[in-house]
Amino acid sequence: MRTIACAILFGAAAGYVAAYGAATENPAAGGAAPRKPAPVLDAPAPERPLPTDPHELEVAYAEVFLKLARLDLQKMMDLQNRIQGAITTSQFDRVEGLVRVAEDNLRLVKEGNATRAALNLVRARESLRTVEHILKTAQQVRASANAISDTEMARLRTSVELERLALARAEVAAKTDSPIDDLALEMDQMRDEMMRLRYRFEALTARR
Repeated sequence: MRTIACAILFGAAAGYVAAYGAATENPAAGGAAPRKPAPVLDAPAPERPLPTDPHELEVAYAEVFLKLARLDLQKMMDLQNRIQGAITTSQFDRVEGLVRVAEDNLRLVKEGNATRAALNLVRARESLRTVEHILKTAQQVRASANAISDTEMARLRTSVELERLALARAEVAAKTDSPIDDLALEMDQMRDEMMRLRYRFEALTARR
């Protein structure tokens, strides 16, 4: 349960950062293009008795966690299809990344390998993939419209560098096979995410 709880906390922090970060993006870059509607999701299943076996309970939790992540993505797609430009490309990238993390989490839980170290590596790899994709998109926009400032490009390149170092730290912590090292890494990451969220929120409110 602790590993999945950490995934929820990091997912929530990443979601808030994506939401506030979208408001600070250069509007000239435009929002994301309309996405094709996702397949219709199954209707909610009737309530079933909670599993009593610890492993089955973890699997059930991971399955519902993934279902919620997919619904969050579907909600964004629905909004984008109603109001073009309401959701930015980077927001989609981040929420799609959370779905991939939830998928890997479920796989690890089913395999019985959902250790803190394994989940930290999954999150670190996905974070790096996401910022690399955002930087590539920004470079394409800048080349075609020169709509992104030098400062923003420098910030994106630095974000990629930071996530590469974060992945390296996660790999080092995983090799030590120490729960204390894994927990310390998670706390450091959460502290840094919350600090960035605070600064960006203050930047938004300062504009009023």
